[in-house]
Parts: sequence; structure tokens; C-alpha cells
Amino acid sequence: MGSLHGPYRAVTVFREISEVLAEASAKVKPLDRVISMRTRDAVGLILARDVVAPSDHPPLDMSHMDGFAVRSADTIGASEKEPVFLKVVGSIGPGGRHGKIDEGLAVRIHTGGYLPQGADTVIRQEDVDLVVGDKIVVTRKYEPLENVVQAGSEVREGEILARRGEVLGPVMASLLETLGVTSVEVESPVRVAIISIGDELTDDPAKVREGKILNTHGHLIYHMLGRLFCEPLKPVIVPDDPDRIRGALMDAVRESDCVLTIGGSSVGDIDFLAAELKRVAELFIQGVKLQPGRVGGVAVISGKPLVMLPGLIHSTLNVFNYLAVPILATLTGTKIEQFFLKVKALLDSEINFPKRRNFKRIVWVSLSLRKGGYLARPNIADASNIRSIAISHGYVELPPDVERIGAGELVDVRIPLYLLDTGLNIFDKVL
Repeated sequence: MGSLHGPYRAVTVFREISEVLAEASAKVKPLDRVISMRTRDAVGLILARDVVAPSDHPPLDMSHMDGFAVRSADTIGASEKEPVFLKVVGSIGPGGRHGKIDEGLAVRIHTGGYLPQGADTVIRQEDVDLVVGDKIVVTRKYEPLENVVQAGSEVREGEILARRGEVLGPVMASLLETLGVTSVEVESPVRVAIISIGDELTDDPAKVREGKILNTHGHLIYHMLGRLFCEPLKPVIVPDDPDRIRGALMDAVRESDCVLTIGGSSVGDIDFLAAELKRVAELFIQGVKLQPGRVGGVAVISGKPLVMLPGLIHSTLNVFNYLAVPILATLTGTKIEQFFLKVKALLDSEINFPKRRNFKRIVWVSLSLRKGGYLARPNIADASNIRSIAISHGYVELPPDVERIGAGELVDVRIPLYLLDTGLNIFDKVL
């Protein structure tokens, strides 16, 4: 099995995250695997081309209200004492059209209907108090474009609506389909293999009573990948056996575009992953200036990236955020900023983190509402404490050489959007 002084020795050199990402990215080529999809089915994927508006929207002046489309000139001089009578000659439903109207005429129109040629204003239905036969009574002057959405006011033909590298959101997809853009080109989802390493792991809850540990981390990573632009493969468990680990790695490389391993990356004498990666990888780096997460690392096998996520939950998520997500983004030519929300918050208690001052240190925090913004409560805990992250909304970075941030100080809280489900779940009363 070796010892700490053999093939499974401790990590002693720790590198800057930016250096590790640069070296790994230089060995990995973007996938450049473009597919065409129905726009509404491509939500959550990365656009491979700019999307340009094919036409104005609305294409014609459109009614903003239920009412009557008329010529504003026909209402000049109208008053309660001297009303104007306009003859109703038709009706326009939502999205409907009508021919030209002449002087003295009106057309019944519903919200979303296009104004007939000649009409330039809409009298609201509730403003029409009296109908005489087939005529409406107008008791005031109407200005041009009252209650009208002008043609091209929402979108102009030729306008770039969404850019290459952006994630296609559901509202943008709806807008594109409204404009007739029913097909878009996107980067094919990144296929990601997930390997959890350890004799102690199981997916069977019944075996927990026998001393096993549920493979919760593998399925957490699976769900986060599913909220990104990825196609995660079903997580697998591999025991602490060098041959089994090597076989699982090579299978994963063949079946996926990227591999994420969980566990098997610490300094114990049964953590075989690093030794096996050294045998098969053209690039292997372990040890990053990130706390918790310092024993994480990256490898490149047959031109495909692998990210080593440590097994303790704080380390798992930190390395996922700082190494895995940027590498996955590189594969699709996108930027990671669009997957994070940053908010300002006041700390409600101090953060004191004197260990490894030359590292980037991460503290997860819970947010609550206060007048004028947010309050952040640090959830400082052992790296294995999953509850401290489960109740958190995001995290704060302590830059190198800063060991303390005092209560009441303003901090940036980074919120990974792929950790959210239905919302931030901030229920506290405003303080």
C-alpha cells in the first residue's frame, strides 16, 4: 500500500488557482461541438452563435388596451358638451389585423391587436360610456399613440438579442420564439463523469446501518451539474483499489468530456487516486492555495480534463467552484461570471481565519434581510460539516494575508446560482 514517504506521500507544494487553471486550460481544447435545437428546448445551454432579431417587434402598432382603434384627428374638438360620433366597422382580436379605416370610423380592438392602417390611437373600453346604435360617443380629444405600443418599440430588426457564450434563459427563449426564431445553435452539453472513491461509500440507505456512508456528495455534484450546461452521467462508486480506480478513470475518460472525482485525494496511505493519475495523465497537479480544499487538483488524460474534488464537503464544493466550473466553462467557450450572483452584505459577527494566510480562504454565510440590504452571518464549521453549507446562501472570500474581517464590515457574498433550487429562501423579517 505504500506510506506517506512512498507513492502516496503528502502534498507539500500548493499553487495559485489561476496558475493551475491556466496550465490545465492550455492542455484542453474547447469542445466546439455545435448542435441545432428547438429554441424552447435549448434553455440552460450555451449559445454558439449570436442571435439577431429577424424583424421588428411588434411588427405594427399594437393596442395596449381593450377598446377602439381610431384616428386621433377625428377626436379633435370632442367634449362632453359636443361629443364626436364614430361608426364601428369591425373587430380585431389579439394578433389580428384589419384593413384601412377612413375618416369617422372606429374598429373594436382587443389587447394585442394591431391597429388598422389610418388609426393611430386607442380609446379605452372603459372610457366609452355610451354606444348609440353602431356608433361610439367620444367626449374628449385623444393624442396620437395613446394606449398604443409602437411598432419596433420592443425589438428592432437586426438587433443582437443574445450573444455567443451566453446561457439561454427561459424568458429569452420565449422572446426568440415570439419573433419566429424557433431554432438556435448551441454548444452540445458537456458530458461529465462523476466518480466517488472509497470502500465506505454506498447508494443503499439500508447499508448505512452496517457502517457504510451514503454517497451524498456524488449526487450533490450531479444535481449542480444538471443546473449548469452539462449532461452529468450517473455517479459511480469505486473502492479503494488501484486497479479498480485506474479502470474506472479510463472508462470515464472514454465516455465523457470531463471527469470529476470525489475523495481519494488526501494524504492517507489508502488514497490511491494521485498515484494512479500520475501513471496515466499527461498533466497532473495536486495542491492549490484554497482553504478548505488545498488537496484538490487537476489532471489531463487523453486531452480531457479531470478535477479532483476532496471528500470533505467544504473542500468538495470549494474546489468545484474554483476549479471545476471554470474548466467546464472553458470547454464551451463561456465565462463563469454569469453563473454567480454577487451581493453586498454587512457581517453580523467577525470572521477570524488565521490559518494559511497566503491562501484564498472561504467562509460560507447565511443572508438575512435588513433595511437597505443584507446581513451576512458566518457559518464557520469543520470542513466535514454539511449543515453549515445547507443553511448558507453563498460564501465570502478572505484574500491572502487578511486573517480577520470585523463585525459590521461590508463584504461581497458570492452566490453560485447552480446551488439554488426555487429561490434564496430568505425568510427573516427585515431588521
